[in-house]
Amino acid sequence: MSLLNLPDDVLEKILSYISYDEVSRCRLVCRRINYVSKRVLNRGFHKVERYHAQCLRQVKSQLPRRESERRKHPLARHCDILTAVETRLSLLGMTFMKFIEMNLCCFIPGKVLDEIYKVLRYVTSEQTPVRAHEVLQELRDLSSMAMEHFDEKISPAFRKRKESGPKIVTGISIFARKFLLN
Repeated sequence: MSLLNLPDDVLEKILSYISYDEVSRCRLVCRRINYVSKRVLNRGFHKVERYHAQCLRQVKSQLPRRESERRKHPLARHCDILTAVETRLSLLGMTFMKFIEMNLCCFIPGKVLDEIYKVLRYVTSEQTPVRAHEVLQELRDLSSMAMEHFDEKISPAFRKRKESGPKIVTGISIFARKFLLN
């Protein structure tokens, strides 16, 4: 029995044991692994968003209501870090999600997902974390590079394809023809 004969759910389970960066590199293996890896990466992005929201809710529920008291609270740095992660997640979502929803790509930068999880695990396990800029430097660098690369190299092709629309070839669109020939 070949690995590729396994059901998608089993392949996803196997891929869940490696990092998201490794999953993103596995996409090069073949079409089937690419398809399953794309699902794992997209789910990973949504999962990290939910996990972040849960962490932020938990920290905010323990903070005092007054802003002046919040700054001195032991969880103030936790909140600062989580708020900065929220901004990064929002920027990543704005960059990738419209193309993911159109089924043109998946959440490509697996390394960014790994780094977000690393930051969230750090924040949830540390009593007194270091300043936000120290914790988030790698995440800022990775996510900025990923968004810039996507905007400069990948999304222009998607935009061009979207603007031109499917070409008609003897009454059958290229997309339909691809599925008929396979």
